[in-house]
Amino acid sequence: MRNSYNTPRIIKYPFWRMTAENPRATYVCVNYGEAVCPEEIEGRSIMVNADIGEVINALLDESDRSDEL
Repeated sequence: MRNSYNTPRIIKYPFWRMTAENPRATYVCVNYGEAVCPEEIEGRSIMVNADIGEVINALLDESDRSDEL
């Protein structure tokens, strides 16, 4: 999954807007080197500056460990 900052209006802007408009929403961005969001939603955002493949693998590994308990 790749979303270059060259095309933020296609993916990022709509999600930023939806997060800003919905007080119950949380914006999550996993993007190595470009984990950003507007100040307006900063308090309701989770920014992960990492490779998404590594993040998914870490989550799957953690899930496997919790299944063993």
